[in-house]
Amino acid sequence: MDGYPTVVFAPVVGLAIYAIAHLLLAWATAAAPYRCLTAGFLCGLVTMLVTTAAAGRTAVTSVDRAWLCALNTLCYLALAFGYFNFINLAIASLRIRMLEELTSSGGHLPIRQLEDSYGTERMIGLRIDRLLRGGHLREDGGRLVSGRVPFLAVARIFDALRKAILGSSAPRAPRIGEARIGTGDRRA
Repeated sequence: MDGYPTVVFAPVVGLAIYAIAHLLLAWATAAAPYRCLTAGFLCGLVTMLVTTAAAGRTAVTSVDRAWLCALNTLCYLALAFGYFNFINLAIASLRIRMLEELTSSGGHLPIRQLEDSYGTERMIGLRIDRLLRGGHLREDGGRLVSGRVPFLAVARIFDALRKAILGSSAPRAPRIGEARIGTGDRRA
């Protein structure tokens, strides 16, 4: 049987293993995000190399096998770089914004000003205002309620993804209508 299709898809298989290993490690452990990404990357790399070497044994010389491994390694690195950057966007976006603000202020900014700008209350307030302006939420008697059904469906999808990635012990965001404006209390 010809192993060529397996050799061709080895970088994609490696990427799939990378993503699966990363998600499983992030879900099952309390390890730092970059450690999970690194471990997932190594799992995918080993899978890709083993798949390429095993499938490349059929009717190719050892020189060809080495070149197939080199080419597939380059392809895997390119795919893994894209995956890493996709995940890293979520991890680093707030840090980048804070560094840009620091740079635009001439490189000096009091810590208290950054804390005031990026503290939990301020960030939540900004997000709620944006959702209200966009019609995704509306205020009804001092409570926030869903303004658009499709947005609520997207929120439920993200709840499911959060549970799948972080596990059942992940803190759940309060359901729309549970949080009062201006307070942190929730209905039971």
